[in-house]
Amino acid sequence: MQFQAMVVTGKSWDKLILNSDVPVLVEFYASWCGPCRMVHRVIDEIAMDYTGRLKCFVLNADDDLEIAEDYEIKAVPVVLLFKNGEKRESVIGTMPKEFYVAAIERVLST
Repeated sequence: MQFQAMVVTGKSWDKLILNSDVPVLVEFYASWCGPCRMVHRVIDEIAMDYTGRLKCFVLNADDDLEIAEDYEIKAVPVVLLFKNGEKRESVIGTMPKEFYVAAIERVLST
């Protein structure tokens, strides 16, 4: 299955997330997490819907514990939105697409 969202790791975090010139969405997930797969599908749709205005990434919280701990990710899935290198919004747990879209729109409008 091909995801629209790109993978980000601890090594590429600063470059792809903190130094991005457009707002960024990051889904923290784990390979064993069932609900994360549902969120993946929503994030992929969002990645297509917002092409050019928002970049979407996924980060495996088990593989990059340091990043997960930096942002106090205690459980997955968690979606964080960044703008100009700063965390602006978070959506915790599995939510309908509208929740993510509303958070994205808030970030894009500031």
